[in-house]
Amino acid sequence: MRTASSLSRAQVQMVLSKIPFFRAFSCDERERIADEQSSFHIARDGEFIIRKDSQEYAFYLLLSGSCDVLEEEQGGALLTLEPGAVFGEIGFLSEQPRTTHVIARQPSILMRVDRATLSRFKPEIREKFKDQLIDKLVKRIIQSQ
Repeated sequence: MRTASSLSRAQVQMVLSKIPFFRAFSCDERERIADEQSSFHIARDGEFIIRKDSQEYAFYLLLSGSCDVLEEEQGGALLTLEPGAVFGEIGFLSEQPRTTHVIARQPSILMRVDRATLSRFKPEIREKFKDQLIDKLVKRIIQSQ
């Protein structure tokens, strides 16, 4: 993946304002997040975002495009992720190897969040990230029952 350096701060802010994950964030907080240019990436069609068994501890927010979650590299998609999806949070939280592959289905814009990224934000922003991750995980557990 390459960094999304071709996107302006205003473009990133506009995309963030459309993603449900960021609804709880104020306009000023979204501006601060948009300043983290190195966190925004573009994945080409067919490009791996996460490889199964890798030990990379970040989670991703899909801002545009779509991605497939695969158990095996050549297998069928277990799930197709659409804009607003959060993935990789289990590896981020548990520091366990990745359990699936995630591959861009089409050109996609993503925000990659690791511990270093979070540490650069004010505590209020970190709390909102944490709250949103908890909300996503709880909803996933409820849906799986």
